[in-house]
Amino acid sequence: LVERHPVTMHMTTFAPQESPRSLQLYTVDPATTYEAARMIVTEDLADHIDMNFGCPVPTVTRRGGGAALPYKRRLFGQIVAAAVRATEGSSVPVTVKVRICIDDDHRTHLDAGRIAEQEGAAAVALHARTREQGYSGQAQWQWITAVKDAVRIPVIGNGDIRTPQDACAMVATTGCDAVMIGRTAASNP
Repeated sequence: LVERHPVTMHMTTFAPQESPRSLQLYTVDPATTYEAARMIVTEDLADHIDMNFGCPVPTVTRRGGGAALPYKRRLFGQIVAAAVRATEGSSVPVTVKVRICIDDDHRTHLDAGRIAEQEGAAAVALHARTREQGYSGQAQWQWITAVKDAVRIPVIGNGDIRTPQDACAMVATTGCDAVMIGRTAASNP
């Protein structure tokens, strides 16, 4: 985005009727994060920025990004703070999406939620799987409840939402404030 790569710039375009406009950023560097978020605000590219720390793809996590980044708590906080600082004085909220963490032995979702809140994120979304699970297995909704109990900002639940009934069950079970529908939206018309 900061380099204004044509493909990336094309991905930032919206149809006139699309509102609100949301862009999701993947990043591993606070300075670049600040530049990208500032660009989104000053050029009115979106109404909302979501920081993606939930991607489980090995090419992303091997570089320390996506679901691997919250394990580096200080860097994670610096990146969230940079995005929030870049949007100060605007109406563009910054939200953060995370996973439980890399694997069952390295859970960071509670710290990530607290850090996101401390650094000024408007909300935190938890995909209730580890990076190791990818998109397989069953989402562990109890960890959404744990994040909800750990922070005061809104918590968005994600994982295994295939029907409207699933969404209602997640809210009832976890107490989350909203539900994020991911990959299953495309496979369930």
